[in-house]
Amino acid sequence: MSKWLKTLFFMILIVGAGYFFGTICRQIDQAYGLILAPSLELLMLILWLLLALGLVLVSAGLVATLLRPIWVGFIAFALSGLAILLGWHIAPINGILAFLYVLAGVAYTRSVDGQLNQQIKFSVRPISQCQGILLTTLILVACGSLYLGYGEHIEREGFSIPESYVEIFMEQMEKQILARAPAEGSEEIVAQFREEFQRSIDGFIERTVKPYERFIPLAIALSLFMPLVTITGLLTWVPALFLRILFTLLTALRVTKTVTETREVQRLIIE
Repeated sequence: MSKWLKTLFFMILIVGAGYFFGTICRQIDQAYGLILAPSLELLMLILWLLLALGLVLVSAGLVATLLRPIWVGFIAFALSGLAILLGWHIAPINGILAFLYVLAGVAYTRSVDGQLNQQIKFSVRPISQCQGILLTTLILVACGSLYLGYGEHIEREGFSIPESYVEIFMEQMEKQILARAPAEGSEEIVAQFREEFQRSIDGFIERTVKPYERFIPLAIALSLFMPLVTITGLLTWVPALFLRILFTLLTALRVTKTVTETREVQRLIIE
């Protein structure tokens, strides 16, 4: 297999990973209801997001390490950014977020190249250590998709408290009312209570929440950002482990090889 075919293969990997990440962003775009009412479906979405992040990081590590000259890696990240848009949704703000990812990818590639040039012996450690900015940018893009989706929803329909939360409060208060109310006419009392309770919630939202509802998507996106940064920070060893395995496998398959270079080093000393 020629060098350019191998290069094309690694470019396809990161483009595919970018497209998959874009499809997850599209799901997050519509997941504002899940964020407000946590469920097993939300947990599965977060697991899919972590998988997408891992795939992008692993493929980015391969690209930043193996694709030379370095500008080939830049092109790979640019195509990956375009794939994110295709998997997500082509829109101006989405394009800005994808462009931030491309910039982070370019910075990551340059950083890895500089770190590897300073290494006497090849190691995966600098590849994984340089992924902090890239990972943070990916999480920012994911949270940005949630912000954009929920912002559009509030602009169309306004903010509302999830029915599941309202039902929980109602049931708890109904139990107290039924315990004190006479058996006869209890259904009418409960129906009247439900009507008044719903009216009070609507009034609270209208008076207190509505003037600030445009800030709610930002608050929710920020509340998701920090936990994701913490969780992924604890799992950074996973992409590093996969990269170590992949580099060993690629060498065994003769896709890559280790070379030893002799370089002239210029130093300034006392004469």
